[in-house]
Amino acid sequence: MRDKYQLGDKKLLFKEGEPVSKLYLIKSGEVLCLKQAKDRLVPVFRARDNDVIGENAMIEGSVYSYSAITNSHVELIEIPTTNFSQILKDSPRWLVDLTATMIERFQHTANLIAENRIIHEAIVSEENFTSEQEIEFKKLLS
Repeated sequence: MRDKYQLGDKKLLFKEGEPVSKLYLIKSGEVLCLKQAKDRLVPVFRARDNDVIGENAMIEGSVYSYSAITNSHVELIEIPTTNFSQILKDSPRWLVDLTATMIERFQHTANLIAENRIIHEAIVSEENFTSEQEIEFKKLLS
């Protein structure tokens, strides 16, 4: 079952290290995805209209590898683990393997971004990820 709902700005969807429970399709709005790197919080990407988040943990059947916080008013479709698992069971093996490989490559890139605190304008768009935002997001995660 898919649940469609709306959330306001600065709401936590999931936290890095939590067991995967849902995958999200962003219908509208923006979600900032952040990784903890030592004592810093680093933005690794912004999910926008029609992006999907939580898919890597869902396919691996593990924990979320980053945290996701709404960065505006968003409209989401939530897909629970059980629904996604059934879809994977019904998919050809090569498609599952291809998807897992792509996610593994993305995860490696996201780890490099976080470890080296690389912030690109494509990630932060027109605004900078300020120290104040980092503090605000850290509070949401604690």
